[in-house]
Formats: sequence, C-alpha cells, structure tokens
Amino acid sequence: MNRMAIAVFALLLAGTCVWPATAATRWNPVSDPQTISWVATDGSGTAIRGACADFTSDIAFDPDDLANASVRVEIDTASCKTGEEEKDTYLPQATWFDVASYPVAVFSATSFSHENGNDYVADGTLTLKGVSLPVKLPFALEIKCDTAHVTGETVINRLNFGIGSGQMATSQVAGPNVTVAIDLRATRAKSGKDAQ
Repeated sequence: MNRMAIAVFALLLAGTCVWPATAATRWNPVSDPQTISWVATDGSGTAIRGACADFTSDIAFDPDDLANASVRVEIDTASCKTGEEEKDTYLPQATWFDVASYPVAVFSATSFSHENGNDYVADGTLTLKGVSLPVKLPFALEIKCDTAHVTGETVINRLNFGIGSGQMATSQVAGPNVTVAIDLRATRAKSGKDAQ
C-alpha cells in the first residue's frame, strides 16, 4: 500500500471527510417547521411561542472563507403562527404582521465574524413589515461531512418594526422584546444551482 492509500485509509478510519478544493460551500436546509421559532410575552409576562414554518434560503458559508459568505432568508409571514387559534387570527392583520401588504420578511447578511471555537456572528439586516434594521445573529456551527447544524438566537424589539402598532404597542398587551431562535440543519449542495 503506497503512502497516499495509507493516508486515505487513515482518514476514513478517523471518520474525517475530505473535499476537493473546489467543493461547494452552498447549503440546502432540511425542511423543518421549527427551524425559525420565536418567543414573546403577553401583557402578564406569560411566554407566547411561535414559529415561521415556510421560508426559502440562499446560503453560502465556509468557515475558512468568511469573506465570501452570504445568507439570504425569505420568510413567508403568513406561516408565522403560535398554534393558538385566537392569536393566529390576529397575527396576519394590519396591526401585527400585515401579511397582505408585507407577505415576506427578509434576513440577509454578508458580514460574518468568528468569535471562538464553533461560535460566529452574522451582521445582517432584517426587513420586516417594510422596515429594515441591522441585526446581529450570534450562532454556533457544526459541520460533519456533508451536513451542517446551526443554532443561534437574537432579540428584536417588535415596536421598531411596527409589529403590534397603535393600541397594541403597549406592554400591557405584549412585551416589546421577541427572542428569535434558529435551529437549522442543512446538507451541502452539489452546486450553486441546488441551493434553495
């Protein structure tokens, strides 16, 4: 057995994955309605949990090439629900998400930093209900062969985006802060064309 064969065999035994230098860095998310979830509070401080089940994404990320990393996620705001019929009747209305006027929310980022170990931060922009504001998303990334797992969360102020406007803007109705969590599993795309 020559040296090259021995090296390859050793890598296989170690469970290490090897890709060519031109390996794709684009990722296709695994469908899961809980990938994008959120927690808010009602006027009494009780947690209100929800998720945005439908989204599309264009993800290009390589930990060794952050300068060329980019993420764009388009969320169907009509799919953002709590699972409680009464609350979900109100969410699409103009006072809240105004789904008729703003059917899509967008998070995009082209600036990423490595913090420590598997921890990174995306400096992006969230466009929600026609308002675009900077949002930092800290996240942890684990890549094993052709699969990736991303978890992270950030806090946004719903009032800055006009979510729950008018009489609904008071903390007696709902707290201003909403924690948005990401739990994304994705597979490495064979080519850029395969990315969602």
